[in-house]
Amino acid sequence: VEVGIGKGRFLIESAQRYPAVNFLGIEWASKYLRIARDRSLKRELDNIRFVRTDAKEFVEFFIPASSVAAYHIYFPDPWPKKRHHKRRLFDPQFVVELERTLAENGELWLATDHLEYFEVIVEATEASIYLDEVHPAWPEIPTNYETKYLAQGKPIYRRVLSKTAQ
Repeated sequence: VEVGIGKGRFLIESAQRYPAVNFLGIEWASKYLRIARDRSLKRELDNIRFVRTDAKEFVEFFIPASSVAAYHIYFPDPWPKKRHHKRRLFDPQFVVELERTLAENGELWLATDHLEYFEVIVEATEASIYLDEVHPAWPEIPTNYETKYLAQGKPIYRRVLSKTAQ
């Protein structure tokens, strides 16, 4: 599951590389979702599905327990203004839902260019008794934001967590 797919670069390339794996892309912006869907149709990918919805609600109400092998959450909107922090994706309750829906040994892949938000994410995930940091090789499939930020010389903050048995 990729949360916040944008134009779908990471998700589509992953679906091409791993045709035996089913992929789900969650995106709120209709414009970007249409672009990603059209790109996947051009490539005739039958292992990818898209949903336009609020990611927090979708994970909580529609993803069964222990059913996700991996979440990829790259460059979520940091909502940097203090009055907008309530709109952020990561909070303790969202982490609980990620824990609930991840399969045993499932992974949570995270990246952002926003240090303050990364610190919030680290704090929220470190409170988990089921998620442990691991250090696998980072996928060689950059997102559009990653390519853009690296070209600008911005640092990218990354974290990968694995779910232990409950």
